[in-house]
Amino acid sequence: MARTKSFEPAYALRKALFEFWRNGYERTSTDVLMAAMGIGKRSLYDTFGSKHDLYLRTLTTYIEHAEESHAQAVEAAPGKGLVGVRALLRSHVALPGCPAGCFAVNAATERPDDPDVHAAVCGYFTRSAERIAWLLRQEERWATVRPQQLDRAAQAVHNGWLGLRVQARLGASEPELDAAADDLLSSVR
Repeated sequence: MARTKSFEPAYALRKALFEFWRNGYERTSTDVLMAAMGIGKRSLYDTFGSKHDLYLRTLTTYIEHAEESHAQAVEAAPGKGLVGVRALLRSHVALPGCPAGCFAVNAATERPDDPDVHAAVCGYFTRSAERIAWLLRQEERWATVRPQQLDRAAQAVHNGWLGLRVQARLGASEPELDAAADDLLSSVR
């Protein structure tokens, strides 16, 4: 007879996500994960697979939450175009208790040679740049430019957004991040 799980997998996954986000893949041991998740080794492996499998699952979970948070921020903005881009730049991942910065940026810089991490992060970054391009296209200045020019501008804004996430991880204040977002937007006005 199969035993039932004595823990909530979604809760355990969130705890693992925060450990990987705070400490990275290499500095997060299986023992640390088990303690944070409140589970034993057998439950860890039976439910989530290897440490690498768990890491990928936390990364894709993060990306799903991030994209949802970004969409909500843009939808709540009092307009599209640059107003929407600013809302996107200042959006936060809607997970209570999450660390500052961006788990996807951390993953990209810590594990660039991992093909699974590379694919997940590149897909997320591509979709984010496409969202920025769509928002820019709402502005009169960008409505009729060549697609290549729009894509370059969107990619430049996206790259600046990644820099904002690094600054957040390093402890930049909200006013500092607001000012940096405004400076970034001034380049595409």
